[in-house]
Amino acid sequence: MSGELLGKRTQAHLLVSAFYAVTVLLLIASCWLFVSNLDQLFPKPAARAVAGMSKWKTAGPSRSEFGGGFWRDAAFWRSVNLTVVTATGTMLLAAAIGIPAAYALSRYRIPGRSAIDILFSSIIVLPSSSIGLCLIIMMQQSPLFKLQEATGLRLVYTLPGIIVVQLVLSLAMGMSAWRAAFDRVNPRFEQVARSLGSSGWRAFVTVTLPAAKPGIIAGLIVAWVRAAAEFGGILLFCGTFAERPAGSFSSAARLLHVQQADPLSVSMWAQIEYGNVEYGFAIGFTLVLISAISVYTIHKLGGKTFVW
Repeated sequence: MSGELLGKRTQAHLLVSAFYAVTVLLLIASCWLFVSNLDQLFPKPAARAVAGMSKWKTAGPSRSEFGGGFWRDAAFWRSVNLTVVTATGTMLLAAAIGIPAAYALSRYRIPGRSAIDILFSSIIVLPSSSIGLCLIIMMQQSPLFKLQEATGLRLVYTLPGIIVVQLVLSLAMGMSAWRAAFDRVNPRFEQVARSLGSSGWRAFVTVTLPAAKPGIIAGLIVAWVRAAAEFGGILLFCGTFAERPAGSFSSAARLLHVQQADPLSVSMWAQIEYGNVEYGFAIGFTLVLISAISVYTIHKLGGKTFVW
């Protein structure tokens, strides 16, 4: 019996060792990828001049600085503003929809619950560009198009459309964390509170919500970061806004300083596409830093125990 137990422990140790070895190799490869490309943060002379590309935000003394002088560029800060505003709005919408839905899925026997789980799991693993394409088809070739025509509202290739794309993936990610948080809270605690005279709402607010608080906060962070990092879906559904005339944006957009700007992920692609490699690489480092801080915060909150 002891020999069998020893054999199982040895297998477990080997499995853990293999997992750690693969993790370390991935970390080393990732670090090497960034360290070996640090020189991309310093501008280099263009290989050849292209008339159409040379006019696209390549003029000015800041282009000879570290990272293309991205921190001095007003367009960069407009992109930061746009990313923060849209990601925050998306997170709030996802929370308003997702937290009650996650609680219902965790506590009640809802018909089709398995289908809902499969749907949200499928959204998580789908490429975001596929979601953007599906949204275009849905908004342009369905009754929703006639509804937009009747109301005069348009979502495709508009700033509000960014939130629509972000919401799909952020809601799916947030729901995973919020449901896992509610699943960890024993329902009997609520039952005891209600047996002592508390209403269902009061039992939820005073018992369930505080117990699930770390998971709820982790879900909010995940939803925000997923929205801020969205790229493919936004590019297909909304396109780019950096080169549009300022007059084509609403007064609210100009008030928030999000006109003539793209989300950071789209801005990174656009800068690299037009030859400003060091500028785009600097934005990429900014996104990596935001993601790293967010993951660290989630783990400090105990989010490593949740299933995403």
